[in-house]
Amino acid sequence: MNRMEKKMKTKANFLQKYLWFISLVVGGIGALLIWFCLPHQSQIDEIWWLIVKFIIYFIAVLGISFFPNKLKFGYLLTCLPFFPLLMFIIPRASYFGIFGTLDTPAQGEMYTNLYFLLYPLIIMSIAFAHRIGGGKPGQSIKICVVGILLIFSGILDLCFNTANGRPLAVTLDYAYHIIILFGRALTWKEAFIFCLCHFPVMGLVIALPLDKWFAKWGLIEAE
Repeated sequence: MNRMEKKMKTKANFLQKYLWFISLVVGGIGALLIWFCLPHQSQIDEIWWLIVKFIIYFIAVLGISFFPNKLKFGYLLTCLPFFPLLMFIIPRASYFGIFGTLDTPAQGEMYTNLYFLLYPLIIMSIAFAHRIGGGKPGQSIKICVVGILLIFSGILDLCFNTANGRPLAVTLDYAYHIIILFGRALTWKEAFIFCLCHFPVMGLVIALPLDKWFAKWGLIEAE
């Protein structure tokens, strides 16, 4: 083994041991920066807000997907999401449900609570439970990617009115993540097509041989 090969192997061993930890630390710091530095509102004024949130999300996803899953009492770690849910997210959601969100700041706080905290935590909790139960990193990543693609597809916005017993919206002028991409609100039919286009992408993501790539790069042990 030459010097270059030894260097690459050392690097791969380091990433295999600590990628999960580095990713969780960077993802956690990034999430805090987003929480305290970006406005809590439903509107997306700048496209880079969305990009930064996606980057931080996927860094955190790497952390849970490569988390060590051979710990004796590791299954107990899947209980950790209960704490932020019961100590902050659900109390906030209950408050907004009881007292309403008629004023704009409260609407922004409710939106941030649901879509920056609650939904990502649900996705990552499922992926983390899969990883702790013996799932491979690539599988956990796919769970998280499919989960975020689903909400980004606009399926929630399409179902918002029907789920609440209201007539279909002519335009989705409340789907701000779509408006920032197209520069205008899509009609319901346009948004439906936009949503359908995400399902082949999800299929491609599911078909990717991520774990074979990770083994090839030395991030996980080859089977």
